[in-house]
Amino acid sequence: MTGQARNHALTLAAVGFRDSVVGSPPGRRPRPVPRGGAVLLVVVVVVAMLSLAGLSFVATMQSQRKAIRLESDRLHLAAAVASGIEALKAFCELSAQQRREAGGWWDNSSLFREVPLSDDKTARLRPRFSVASPRAGDDPSMGIRFGTENESARLHLGALVRWDEKDPGAGRRALMSLPGMTEAVADSILDWVDPDGTQRPFGAEADYYEGLGVPYAPRNGTPQCLEELLLVRGVTREMLFGGSVGSSSKQPWASLLTVASAERNETLDGRPRIHLNDENLAELQRRLSGVFDRRWVDFILAYRQFGPYAGDRSPTAGASVTIDPSRPARFRIESPLDLIGAKVLIPSAPGADEKTAVVLGSPFSAEPSALRDDLPRLLDSATTDPSPVISGRVNVNLAPRPVLLAVPGMDSALAERILAARTMRTATDDPARAHPTWLLTEGLVDLPRMKALLPYLTTGGDVHRAQVVGFFEGLDRSMLAEVVVDATASPARQIYYKESWLRGREREGVTGRRSR
Repeated sequence: MTGQARNHALTLAAVGFRDSVVGSPPGRRPRPVPRGGAVLLVVVVVVAMLSLAGLSFVATMQSQRKAIRLESDRLHLAAAVASGIEALKAFCELSAQQRREAGGWWDNSSLFREVPLSDDKTARLRPRFSVASPRAGDDPSMGIRFGTENESARLHLGALVRWDEKDPGAGRRALMSLPGMTEAVADSILDWVDPDGTQRPFGAEADYYEGLGVPYAPRNGTPQCLEELLLVRGVTREMLFGGSVGSSSKQPWASLLTVASAERNETLDGRPRIHLNDENLAELQRRLSGVFDRRWVDFILAYRQFGPYAGDRSPTAGASVTIDPSRPARFRIESPLDLIGAKVLIPSAPGADEKTAVVLGSPFSAEPSALRDDLPRLLDSATTDPSPVISGRVNVNLAPRPVLLAVPGMDSALAERILAARTMRTATDDPARAHPTWLLTEGLVDLPRMKALLPYLTTGGDVHRAQVVGFFEGLDRSMLAEVVVDATASPARQIYYKESWLRGREREGVTGRRSR
């Protein structure tokens, strides 16, 4: 660099130093000085965005954690409910005698109340289940019980069609016993259930339903569930399920009707009953001899071969006959009660005079004391119905008044006597009332009326309804399922399921356990 250039540079540096110390001279514009504030603002914005992103991530993770725990709780509760259903199935598969020995199905706290699914005391949550049912409406101790509802205490919609075929008008009369029922609604329900397309006088068939805004066809068979009745003309939700609490005193139809009542045709200890009308008399004799004494066996076979004797001759004193099982059966036993007090005329030889014939008297006496001893044995072991499963019979020990009144041959006076008699003893555990013929042995009806009622009545039932609730100790969160279990076949099967969630007082109302 030349000396002149060096001197010029030094002069400019001196001027710049002066200006920075004493300021620019008047009239001279200062040079802009770069500042670092923009970088700081960018840093603040970036930090804020990262913080918000982190906060959002944390909130998302917390929501996910809560959702995972809720789903985990739901799965635990669903498993508890499923365990309760399986326990209910296993119980219903037992014979009537085994169920009684296990504490019964009516109110069995030791078997159905707060059953734990884990013994681990350190677990965060310990699930349990209860199996509960409402008490009967006329029970003074209203509330819940830890047991099931027997569907045979309700009126089977499918059975109404069979009753109507046997006695025209019986189906409508049965439905008219329900509170608030009208002839139009009764006929419409029967038209929905019966297999034909013929409209009843006040009913509705396919032409009505096909003319609706959203057309559909009637079932023409037993509904799959009671909710299906809401499709029937004239049936409202209030009629079927009741209104709000306190809105009506009428019993809802859903508590009186069923689509699934049935029972196994077996003895109290679980053996198949003997069909009295078996055409193979040798096999019938063999099976009867395993449970009855010879007098009973001989009379039953003689009745099948020679039929009842309605003459005036008294039973032959000291009569002893030998029954040949190879002789074909010519008569049927319509009811086990036909054997009570009956007589059979057995000719001494083919074509012989009646005076030389033996009149065999029935070992089943019509005396009340004998009936109390003999009828339970006869009805428990023998039957005139060959079906392994019998559906639609009404449980005379449990049915409420409207269902009793629906039974063909029942009137209000007899229904009231039955209800009054039932309050004197336990309806489910009394061995003397293990069969509907207690109406006869206790003098509520005579023999002819008992014969007429017997095809429609039972004291059993192997289809049960219950509310199964799964819950945690210390938490209000609970899951409830209303289920119907059909144990007429093995293994038992679940035929209805309706799930809901409960909290607080709602759960307490079902489990009987105070919420914490």
